[in-house]
Amino acid sequence: MSNKEINSEIISGWESPIAIHPGEFLLDYLEEYNITQVELAIRTGVSKKIINEIINGKNPITEAMAVKLSKVFPLSVEYWLNLQAGYEADFARLNQDCDLRNDLEHLENFKHTYKELSKINKLANKRWVEKNFTAIIFELQKFFGISSLGFVNSAMDFAFRKYDRNNLDHYTLAAWLRLGEIKAQTKKVESFDRQKLIEKLEEIKKLSMLKKSEYLSLLESTFADCGIVLVFAPYFENTHIQAATKWINPEKALIMISTSNGKDEGKFWFNLFHELGHLLLHSKKEFHIDLDGYNASLETEKEADDFAQKMLLPNFTIKELFEKGGSIGESIVRIAKENKISPAILAGRITHELKDNKKIYIAMSQFLKERVSETNV
Repeated sequence: MSNKEINSEIISGWESPIAIHPGEFLLDYLEEYNITQVELAIRTGVSKKIINEIINGKNPITEAMAVKLSKVFPLSVEYWLNLQAGYEADFARLNQDCDLRNDLEHLENFKHTYKELSKINKLANKRWVEKNFTAIIFELQKFFGISSLGFVNSAMDFAFRKYDRNNLDHYTLAAWLRLGEIKAQTKKVESFDRQKLIEKLEEIKKLSMLKKSEYLSLLESTFADCGIVLVFAPYFENTHIQAATKWINPEKALIMISTSNGKDEGKFWFNLFHELGHLLLHSKKEFHIDLDGYNASLETEKEADDFAQKMLLPNFTIKELFEKGGSIGESIVRIAKENKISPAILAGRITHELKDNKKIYIAMSQFLKERVSETNV
């Protein structure tokens, strides 16, 4: 082993403040051994252009080139390859350091996001202090599946443009959606079958008549059979999220329903069929985010609302509550049974239509006591 190789081994644990391309070492050796680039090209059998590009850091030293250089200079193949590997490692490390500095500028935007993810044990819940910022950044990068937090910001600027509203935390909303994406990546479902889904709509609706402990698992398996990953996700503060629909690929769809804020069953089922409306009526190129008090003037949202209402209660009118006498409660039970749905769905519909009628609201509350708070992420 030469003195130069020995020196290289001695300093191998040192981290260079810059990435030094092996072409710079090659240039030193050319000068030391009084060899021109043209002569090296002749000796190695490669073009002068390639030699020049290596020296100027535009081309790497490949294994084949390392073998050639080991025959021209009294330096091993491994030495040249180690120079190349060291350069690539330093280059990657320095780029990561640069990304880290950039991410520190973005990090404050993720403070609430980190808190929400930590509450459900998706992140480590480290104290939000400077000494922990590097570890927190790496945790967030791994969760989002990105090399820089800036990429989250870039995606949101485009995807969430029509969902701007006061007190909407886009970063935390992105984290909520990411929970569904992670679930969809590992959940095996059949290829999406539109016709099968249409044929199962009535069956899905009838599941609402079962107990919550029964219908949640049946919904998940029924949707999987149609090519849909169904996610019950915890609610994150400042997202105002109700539900979302997204295509993972042309053969796999994702529906997310926010549950752990204690959603009543009526709203749960309406949200579910609203998202089914998006899947069946709208383009696979779009994804839909439905917020509390969302902009129902959007044509796609109107269409999804109409789909949900027609599927759950196709011919219902308020006057039916009073047509056959008896109490409002008795009418709710009767009409729900006739439509093969949970009374909670009907109660939710009536509450929505007569939201300013306190008497009706009180009468409906007995059917909306059951809350859906389960999650599967």
